[in-house]
Amino acid sequence: MESSRNRAELGNLHVVYMMRTKCLSPIFRLSIIAIFYSSIVIAQDASNPKQKIDELQQQAQNDLQQQKPQLAIPLLRQIVSLDPQNVNARGNLGVLLFFQNDYPEAITEMRAALQLQSGLWKIQALLGIAEKRTGELAPAESDLEQSFPNLDDMSIQKEAGLELIEIASASGELDEAASVIARLEKAAPQDPQILFAAYQVFVQMVDRTLLNMTMTAPNSAELHMMMADQFVLQGDSDNAIAQFREAIRLNPKLPGVHFELAAQLKDSSNPALKAQAEHEFMTALSLNQFDEKAWRGLGEIMADKGDVPAAKKDFEKALSLYPKDSDVETDMAKLLITQNDTKTAGSLLESAVNDDPTNIVAHYQLGALYRQEGRSADAQHQMEEFARYKALKDQLAKVFRQFRRQDDSTGTSSQPARH
Repeated sequence: MESSRNRAELGNLHVVYMMRTKCLSPIFRLSIIAIFYSSIVIAQDASNPKQKIDELQQQAQNDLQQQKPQLAIPLLRQIVSLDPQNVNARGNLGVLLFFQNDYPEAITEMRAALQLQSGLWKIQALLGIAEKRTGELAPAESDLEQSFPNLDDMSIQKEAGLELIEIASASGELDEAASVIARLEKAAPQDPQILFAAYQVFVQMVDRTLLNMTMTAPNSAELHMMMADQFVLQGDSDNAIAQFREAIRLNPKLPGVHFELAAQLKDSSNPALKAQAEHEFMTALSLNQFDEKAWRGLGEIMADKGDVPAAKKDFEKALSLYPKDSDVETDMAKLLITQNDTKTAGSLLESAVNDDPTNIVAHYQLGALYRQEGRSADAQHQMEEFARYKALKDQLAKVFRQFRRQDDSTGTSSQPARH
């Protein structure tokens, strides 16, 4: 009979062997090879040679502690032969074989262990990974879905999650993939493998949505706005403007479309187009007085025109809607500096860098103010932050430019067709 102590120990597996191998996938460079127990309770009947099993167990544990899995494997096989109901031996043997890339035999042993006792989540996760790597996708998905939410080891959880994402994405279950991504990102928000998986799922979801929209509403304003957004991401402002205009022609009251068009016009190098931005911001606000970004955009235009009272009013309205908008705080501060109100400007800039530490304009302006006030150390710190975040943003911009050049040279850029 299985004891409650055995269940508790099996539920608290711990690693006693570490191995580095190039055979493991790049995603799963775990430093574990076997799961063992400091105190093992084995369910057996009177006919089992207990002394022999105890000796084999001790020798296997010693081999694992000395990082010799190749010696422990035959010992565990002997234990399983003597006691096929030994959950510990079958589970450990399966795990060892998994990390030797012997997935078929590993699957057999881990399945046997789980049939003897459920709730061994680490073993079930490794089983699912092994099944996936041998093409048994249906059982792999089932085992990974069951084990993934119950894993407390981040290394195994990450690999199980990434494998589950691959299965879900391949079968078009993008909502399932997205839910797994959300859990992984919460646990490891800066892991590049997880972020890349999130990016891939996001791209697939965008592509699927675009395809569905193209099939269901090929002449809709919404489709043209979606296409415009894609052109914005690609840095193609001319095509983005054309698509936003077409969306407005089809539905002048489409939420957000006037603001998006205004943003593109405002940043245009064409003076004639740039001059049209004010009208689009005004139109956006006539449709939605709570459009905080449109108030900011209009305020920037007023500031560029030298209409300080109007610009100040627009920025105040934006801040009343969203007090922690770092960009608006910075815009207002710059306006106040021109009016020699450096005290209020300084407070706004300090709030701006707290609300968004990556705001390079705020860091620069605040550093300049501190220097004027004789606060040399504070000024130097702000300039260092300015230089650090500017370098990061310049590097990011360089990466995007390289991607665009690569798309142009290979012809792989999936730009939507103009309608």
